[in-house]
Amino acid sequence: MLVRKTVRIPVHYKTTKSKLDKLDKLTARLTYCISLINSLVTVETRLDRPTLRKLVKDNRIAEKCKLSAGYIDQCIDKVLWTWRSYEDKHDEWQYRYDRAVEDHANAGDEEREKLKKKVKRLQENEPSTPRFDHKVSCRLDHRTGRIEKGENSFQLWMHISTLVKGATMDIPLNPSYWHLKQLEGVEIDDFEIIGKNGKYYAHISTTRLVNTRITSSYGGIDQGLNLMAIVLLDAVPREELLYDEKRSLLDKYDEIIASLQQAGKTRKLKQLRNKRSNVSVYHDWCLANKVAEYTDGYIIAIGNTGFRQAQYRGNGMSRLRKRIGKWSYGRQRMFIAIKRAERGLPTKLLDERNTSNTCHICGSRLVARKYHDGSSWLQCHSCGSKLDADLNAAYNIEAGEMTG
Repeated sequence: MLVRKTVRIPVHYKTTKSKLDKLDKLTARLTYCISLINSLVTVETRLDRPTLRKLVKDNRIAEKCKLSAGYIDQCIDKVLWTWRSYEDKHDEWQYRYDRAVEDHANAGDEEREKLKKKVKRLQENEPSTPRFDHKVSCRLDHRTGRIEKGENSFQLWMHISTLVKGATMDIPLNPSYWHLKQLEGVEIDDFEIIGKNGKYYAHISTTRLVNTRITSSYGGIDQGLNLMAIVLLDAVPREELLYDEKRSLLDKYDEIIASLQQAGKTRKLKQLRNKRSNVSVYHDWCLANKVAEYTDGYIIAIGNTGFRQAQYRGNGMSRLRKRIGKWSYGRQRMFIAIKRAERGLPTKLLDERNTSNTCHICGSRLVARKYHDGSSWLQCHSCGSKLDADLNAAYNIEAGEMTG
């Protein structure tokens, strides 16, 4: 099994000003090149490298940007991947829009007005074509740069080509012990130079070969608002992976930031601008480690839902929208998949539509959803069972993984 992971390492604080100036000019020129290439692409353009290379050649992009052929090709790849991502999102949007229009046409008088608002909202939320209004990076590989190991105070270097033909420069990186451990025994595919908050970072893409382990059991995971429910085929259901610690810390920083904003203390706000996101990422990694440890030896499926995207203003659930909008469901799924992959275990994403309102015991949808003390419970009118809605969804996701 191949495990792909990105390691973000900051550029060393002892980097000379002349090198940082060259880095500023190089990244600005790459952004300019990407924006020029992107302006030549339309929805009718065939998305492949030969077509984009011909457009670049015909419009003399290389002469305008004064970049090497390697950099030009990498900028082409950036535009190509961005447009393909746009096509995937637009296809998904088109499916949802066509389905909403069909539901509106077949609906009764009572539901027609509600579905009309849904169709209008989807029209307004149609994905827009790619634009590069801000500084953007592209992936650099062996054609224009590489990551090299060093000695003494600078243990890692970023060796890249400059805007001067045949000239290169070495930028020292500032890795921690954890960064160096992550780079042991891996193959470095490529890297990006990302500027953020006045600093530069090297985002290094790595690939590690891990032996795939043989598994004999299945499990399912459902991400709720209060807990993460895990069901394993031959083990006791576990629903103790709560978000309480993370949520309380985030609420604490929300209050601190709100009070500083009211007081107008901008200096303190700048010091805390990344604190909340760092706390959230740290706890998501901790959660992923716990899940990987508990599900060791199982094939796991995680429910993948569009519930967050389905929330809209005016649906009468403003508090729920706020809670869902601030939660990192996608990042948690990604971290869990990475941690399990490092152990040689596969993780799948399954559509979790109707898993929370279908009884996992009898398969009936004649259920009632009740809320009590911040928890959601499912009462089945067919078989009389009562279970936590997230745990019920995890059972259904596990059953979907087994039949799939």
